[in-house]
Amino acid sequence: MATTTGDVLKDYLGQQLGELRRHSPGALAGQPEGIHQMRVAARRLRSLLATGRSLLAAGASDGIRSELQWISGVLGAARDPTVVEDRLRELLAEEPPGLVVGPAAERINESLDASAAAGMKEVIVALEGERFALLLDRLSGFVADAPWTDKASQPPETTVRKLVAKDEARLRRAVDGLAPREGRGTDESSGTVSAAESRDAGLHEIRKSAKRLRYAAEFAATVARKKDAKRLAKTAAASRKIQTALGLHQDSVVAQTLLTELGRSAAGNGEAGFTFGRLHAREGQLAARAEADFAKAWKKFPAPR
Repeated sequence: MATTTGDVLKDYLGQQLGELRRHSPGALAGQPEGIHQMRVAARRLRSLLATGRSLLAAGASDGIRSELQWISGVLGAARDPTVVEDRLRELLAEEPPGLVVGPAAERINESLDASAAAGMKEVIVALEGERFALLLDRLSGFVADAPWTDKASQPPETTVRKLVAKDEARLRRAVDGLAPREGRGTDESSGTVSAAESRDAGLHEIRKSAKRLRYAAEFAATVARKKDAKRLAKTAAASRKIQTALGLHQDSVVAQTLLTELGRSAAGNGEAGFTFGRLHAREGQLAARAEADFAKAWKKFPAPR
């Protein structure tokens, strides 16, 4: 039975390593759910290793976290294009037929299908390769014999709550540091980032911080006292709302970038770019709605203890 903070983190990491292994055959077969669940396991592992960094010898998990980021990125390259394609397909279906001008649907499908296919090839190469096999071996060894600090030998109830508090403070700093959207546009000649782009990047960082806090709170709730567990569950749920809203925002930002590229390509090829412009405007509205949803969720976020 787990009696120390190191024990409970070790058990959790072992569970997620099991999930990583369990879903790898489905991911290798190109199953969307297998890819998604494997990516979630990699993200949870990486996130909890970051949350629990003070429980481990300095730098002990850095290499593994870097490799988990790598495999998560590989899996994302296969899955993310299909998410954007489904999103744009729905928007196209809502457009009046007379306003769908030129081969917009075909160009969107061609671009995203090609990206997804290329991403899937990388998944196969990665999962069948030595680098991933080495990652699994390193994770197995790490779970079995992690270099714990004295802090890891403490009882888990109080220690994990403090770890969550640090991640919550991290989220609050990200929100406090969010740049305003107003400002001058990008100067392409100098490469200056516009205020809107800076804010989008800030919202993406907030999303990542909310996801890390959610994973930490869910983990901590499993070992917390009843009163603390209730608050941790609320924190996890509130973090998930922020993560969801800003996930939709990020999807919209990615879609807008693609639509801009397709519009420019259409102009260069003598094709109509009108529909790409309409979809871009629609995505802008959806991004604004997602940002508003984030703002509402943040207002309801549990106050600091």
